[in-house]
Amino acid sequence: MDGYIQTGLGILVSLVLFVIGYRQTIGAKKERARNANLSIHRAILRRMVLEEYAPVYSDITRLIEGKAREFQVSINDLWSEDQVLNSLFTEVFDSDLISPSQRVEIEKRLNGCLDKAEKESSKPSFAEYQQIKLERKSTKDSLSAMVLSASILGALASVLFKFVETKTIQVEWIFSALGVLVLSIAVLSVYRKTKETETVSSRRTEFLHDSEFETEIAKILAKSGHAFIIEPRLGNLTPDFLVEINGKKVAIEAKAWDGPVPLHFVRRTQDYLQQLLASEKIDKAILVTRKQTAMPLGNLGNEKIVVTTIDQLSKVLKEAA
Repeated sequence: MDGYIQTGLGILVSLVLFVIGYRQTIGAKKERARNANLSIHRAILRRMVLEEYAPVYSDITRLIEGKAREFQVSINDLWSEDQVLNSLFTEVFDSDLISPSQRVEIEKRLNGCLDKAEKESSKPSFAEYQQIKLERKSTKDSLSAMVLSASILGALASVLFKFVETKTIQVEWIFSALGVLVLSIAVLSVYRKTKETETVSSRRTEFLHDSEFETEIAKILAKSGHAFIIEPRLGNLTPDFLVEINGKKVAIEAKAWDGPVPLHFVRRTQDYLQQLLASEKIDKAILVTRKQTAMPLGNLGNEKIVVTTIDQLSKVLKEAA
């Protein structure tokens, strides 16, 4: 019975120490990031309502950089420009404190900035992407160090419990402590995964989510054996991929949507694909999403535009051949 108490005490100490360490470091950083996002949102909303300010994409970028320094977080921990604009649009659309006439006028200003944002490059440069990867690796390394440190201290606490009880030291306690160490690492690793998979809206999560999705698509294209180009320039348009299939040029647009998508997102994507086809430089367009629930599959009012999931992409490519 004492062995179970000793083991349970050691694991409990490890868990408590890990939670305290997490809240004081990574948890505190996430809280600062949330407050910075809220500050950005309120600052722009006040200017739009009180001063008839029309949001400018470059202004939002500067504000995000300034708030990142003010709240002592990385710019990649905060919302991206698109996320800020979508948050503002949702707030204005849903607010009962703004008069209907003012709401319509503010939405027009926001839509103007959203339309311009579509033309801005929302993808990180290679240097930015490397920085994002390094920051994520640093966070994972910190969590791993906390798991190991808390587990070791928990194992020592279990030995100390027996020492206080008996006033002696026995060799078998070392094996007991090792057991506590292994069990503590296992328990904290499971708890750690729940923290790593938290859905936290930020520039980093958006970029990595999109980049990883595009990487999956690139692997499928490479496996299919079709020649393809990543982000080709077609006039003023840049699809994610351009694939050549039996002499036909097929543009692929990747959208890592895994849930219901706002209709204005769908409309903007549809308009973009229509522009690609109108350029007469491609023969077909494929919109690839992560899950079927993102939007109805089939076509978007044009038989040359196909909507599919990444699981069905290989099949769609074969049908296009």
